[in-house]
Amino acid sequence: AVPFIPAIVFSYGGPIGILSWLIGLLIMSLLALVFAELGSAYPETGGTVRYLYFSHGAFASFFNSWGTFIGYFMAVISETVAVVEYLSFFFPQLYANGSLTPLGELVTVLFLIAFFLIQYYGVKIVTNTNNIMTWIKVVGLVAFIIITPLIVFHPSNFTPPQNYGGIAPFGFAGILTATSITVYAYAGFRQPIDYGEEMKNPGKDVPRAVILSIIISFLIFLGLSVVFLGALNWTAIGTKPYNWTYISTLPAPIPQEFSGNVLGVYFFIIAVIAAISSTLIYFGSAARVLYANSKNGYMPKAFLKLNKNGVPYVALITSLVIAGIYMVAFPQFLSEADIFSVASVVSYAPAAVSLIVLREVDPSRKRPFTIKYVKVVSALAFIGGGLMIYWASYPTTLYTISSVLAGIPIYLYYEIKYGKLVLIQVKRGLWYVGWLLSILAISILGSFGGLNIIPYPFDLISVSIISLLFFYLGYISGTK
Repeated sequence: AVPFIPAIVFSYGGPIGILSWLIGLLIMSLLALVFAELGSAYPETGGTVRYLYFSHGAFASFFNSWGTFIGYFMAVISETVAVVEYLSFFFPQLYANGSLTPLGELVTVLFLIAFFLIQYYGVKIVTNTNNIMTWIKVVGLVAFIIITPLIVFHPSNFTPPQNYGGIAPFGFAGILTATSITVYAYAGFRQPIDYGEEMKNPGKDVPRAVILSIIISFLIFLGLSVVFLGALNWTAIGTKPYNWTYISTLPAPIPQEFSGNVLGVYFFIIAVIAAISSTLIYFGSAARVLYANSKNGYMPKAFLKLNKNGVPYVALITSLVIAGIYMVAFPQFLSEADIFSVASVVSYAPAAVSLIVLREVDPSRKRPFTIKYVKVVSALAFIGGGLMIYWASYPTTLYTISSVLAGIPIYLYYEIKYGKLVLIQVKRGLWYVGWLLSILAISILGSFGGLNIIPYPFDLISVSIISLLFFYLGYISGTK
């Protein structure tokens, strides 16, 4: 994802799209503060999907964990596709007309199988090598950001002439659409929370790790975006000047800027290492979400089967199959990254409701890290989450929200099968479903890819009001 996100940001927003990193930072920081308090007070393995269980019960928790699963396996697909798209820099037969060719899809499937086998047999290798790959990625990117402007920089890319659309060729709406994709860069802040129970001092370590993750992601991706725009050579990438939408169709955006230059090869290596590192982590996480839901009684018991290495292999195989199906349906990093971003926010934002509910129903809980003006911060975080989902535009909202809603029949099937359906559990989580359906309805009717029946900016106002309403309903549902 590292090499693609800056390119997508500018393809959506033009030069002023760089402001999307600041807007994304603001919204994701609010959500990160919510998780920092929850993670320090409730250090739980898989904490990001546990808080809703504490505040609203089994149905809301399952619905949230299903959204998390959608996000995880979309990350697996998008990162694997990113590797193959980058390989097309050397093997152009893998990618054509903005998406993978049949050969490219076949190679992607082979990579998915390879990552599956590594997870199946070599989970210890993944654990031991991921830290090394992470350091290579971070140090390599920082060096690239520092060195590149000293070699090549085109200031004119930041201030195109007005006859080319100026700095904001897609208006402010373009900046907001670009903001939705920045979630991909910031999403890693949840990983420390998932391991909170294993930390020696989660009260301090979780908030520190969450906040540092957001800050470091912002600095690296902002720097990478500035470098990408400054180094952009329109002739080298094969298009006319300031053809912003074309950038998102490039299979290897940054190496193509430096075609025939050692910088391109250098970044190619860093990008592939980064993608492989992320894929292995998300692959294991996706399987473990299925395992956890099976343990809770809402998935087939087969998902509990472990191999001799302690890996939930049936869940891993299922993740592989689902990833392959979605890859064939969306054979391009851009579409997969959009779905991942929306699914991530769908699973993040409800934590803002959990926080204020748990503050009230569990007041004696020790909270090493607390937010001032918690109701205001939580409300703004939830509204910001709703806007992030909406800005991703229709039909991405339809694809993602439909995939998340598909989890409801699964939950109901297992509740009814074992005769434990408790309607009060479903009732306590209906606000969550209603919120997503309302955003989807506005997305269909709104100006971000929809029918424009609700024009800009009234669609943004509608999403904000609807989100605030369901924030209040979620609060009432958890406390009454």
